Amino acid sequence: MGRPRYVVKALVLILAIAAAASCGDDGPTGLSPDQFELILVSGDGQTGLAGTVLSEPLVVQIHRIDPGATQDIEDRTITWDLDTLVALPTRGLTVRTDQSGVAATRIALRDSASDLVVRARVRNLAPVSFTLTALPGPALSSITPSSADPGDTVEVRVSNLPAGMQADVLFDGVEGEVVSRVDGSPAVLNTVVPAPAGVCGGTTQVVSVRVRVGGFTSGAQTLNVSVPADPFEVGQVLVIEGSADVQCALLPADGGTAKYLLVALSAEFEQEGNFQVTLGSNSVTFAAADAAPRARPRSFHDRLRAFERQLAAAGLAPAEPSPGPQRVAGPELGSERNFYVLNNVEVELIDATEDDFDRVTATLMYVGVNSLLYIDEAAPANGLTQQDIDRLGEIYDEQLLAVDLDFFGEPTDLDKNGRVVVLLSPTVNGLTERGAEGVIVGFFMGLDLIERQPDVLPVTRFSNEAELFYGLVPDPTGEFSDERIKEYVLRHLPGVMVHETQHMISWRYKVMDRGQQGEPETLWLSEGMAHMAEELGGDAAYDAGDIDLANDLYLSNFGRLLAYLEEPSGYSLTVTEGSGTLEERGAAWVFLRWIAEQYGDFIFRDLTQKPQNGVANVVAQTGESFFRLFADWAVALWAEDQDIPGLADRYQIPKWLMRDILLVSPPGGGDPVYALQPLQETFATFRSDSISEFLAGSSPYYIELDADGDTQDLQLWLNAGIGIDAGLAILRYE
Repeated sequence: MGRPRYVVKALVLILAIAAAASCGDDGPTGLSPDQFELILVSGDGQTGLAGTVLSEPLVVQIHRIDPGATQDIEDRTITWDLDTLVALPTRGLTVRTDQSGVAATRIALRDSASDLVVRARVRNLAPVSFTLTALPGPALSSITPSSADPGDTVEVRVSNLPAGMQADVLFDGVEGEVVSRVDGSPAVLNTVVPAPAGVCGGTTQVVSVRVRVGGFTSGAQTLNVSVPADPFEVGQVLVIEGSADVQCALLPADGGTAKYLLVALSAEFEQEGNFQVTLGSNSVTFAAADAAPRARPRSFHDRLRAFERQLAAAGLAPAEPSPGPQRVAGPELGSERNFYVLNNVEVELIDATEDDFDRVTATLMYVGVNSLLYIDEAAPANGLTQQDIDRLGEIYDEQLLAVDLDFFGEPTDLDKNGRVVVLLSPTVNGLTERGAEGVIVGFFMGLDLIERQPDVLPVTRFSNEAELFYGLVPDPTGEFSDERIKEYVLRHLPGVMVHETQHMISWRYKVMDRGQQGEPETLWLSEGMAHMAEELGGDAAYDAGDIDLANDLYLSNFGRLLAYLEEPSGYSLTVTEGSGTLEERGAAWVFLRWIAEQYGDFIFRDLTQKPQNGVANVVAQTGESFFRLFADWAVALWAEDQDIPGLADRYQIPKWLMRDILLVSPPGGGDPVYALQPLQETFATFRSDSISEFLAGSSPYYIELDADGDTQDLQLWLNAGIGIDAGLAILRYE
């Protein structure tokens, strides 16, 4: 399995918990200041832009002054004191130390600019202080002149641009060359205007100009850029939307040597659909198709997500506002607790009765800083050893939940214990029918985050009123379903745990925090975000040196993406019914990876925590047209890691060497090739022949178009039927 081509900065792996103002309980006595001290390890002096997350964690450690001191430094409460109107710790206002006495958090800056002091405190010891600075986000104040030709230099004035901080000027996402810069108030960036690709006739394109600084992207201003008389140089991309005034493109043959990538784009983002595209006779023509959309089998997870939408719409009284996660003394190892566990995958969950739940008794086998791990007493013998359980708990505590907290936010704390409960039960095994292709490894259910209100909605009496993840157990003799050996369970649980925890966090921000106005995230984006959590968990495992775990966490995403790339026109990116096929989930994941390449990985916090959903959420957090994002992403899927002169960074996905990873055997045999293989056409065949294909809504169809010795330029028209959203992206690559 491949690895990011860039080096991910190591995350500090800690036993930390999202917690709020409570200082917690370190027992009857604190640490002796004669024997211990709290020291600052790293993270001091950072500067960041308001609205972003600081790049390095704040790290402190309880240090033994006296080597003979016997008090334990593990699981001590560290409290972060700071102005919460200016910033918040990503892992909560209190965290717990690991076995080395280390604790850490990242700092999410709010929208106001300010100097900030963050103090770390532990009972009885002198605090330590971090001095940080939140700078105002840069704003593009003007572009002079307001119209330009390609190659002209325009004066871009930017307010609040820190001296010496790298700034890029983007023209419809394409970086222009900054030839000179004068810092000041405002700063002046003299920037060369890149040429837009040519549309038919000597028209002018309205280009959105933004400034990107340190993961922060400014709002846009427009610049009128004239189309060059000799359009379409190698490396240029033209995007035409069906609603645009100009719907044609001139493709120069350049003496018969030119080569182009054409991507026909079905752009029905908000509704299910199936469309016919006809290519040839100098045109790309879209029409509604008679063929029914692809059948979508309703999976167990589809049912869960649909059930959560019903819960959100049920008009239940919201839970009492919690002051935040409270660090309380957890239950003791070996203690027992009863749970309701769903036992029926076919039931309409909103109507579930007692017959659809098992009442199980489970024993607490691991107490972590972030989690409690219970094993159902009905679990088959010869399952997980205590060493296996401790290892699984540590992976979740130290790596996976920390990733979810940093990049998405904090879950609720309905049970007010500051921990997520993990329950491994053979009832989960029984949810998978014997002989089934897929396996239900684990799940989160929003029902557990609803207080019991059976007089309003009877099913709520089965809520466990806790942040709860359900997982399967080893079943080596197949007592409850097909046999599952413990190696299978230990390999697959971590990815599902980090995935489902993202759903748990999303439920808080999209539903619980919004009261009667809240509804769960749109399914395609919800699943894409949860699959992104798997990738980020893989990064954490990689940085911790656990390459096998990292590859396990990465692998499923690549498998789904590989299947998507083999037939991208058949699957919808923004699927509206169900949570999508595996192929569609692969598309949603890599779309978000591409978004993060433009805006930074911490855009996932905004996508999780802001009130918008689905397409509107992506538009609100990027400030860009969804059609343009969709079109440029579709080009990047093919252009990725190709050596195309002049191609903008926007058309790459630099974290992954996808062309080295996602390989398939060609139909006629030979060496493996990249999974995305466009239809091959020439100028001559495109003029004389027509082909028709069916596309799912919000899907791309790829063609490589070669002049192949033809010296006559090709004038290409886009035709979309009335009421059909469609478009075309064209890249010249030779």
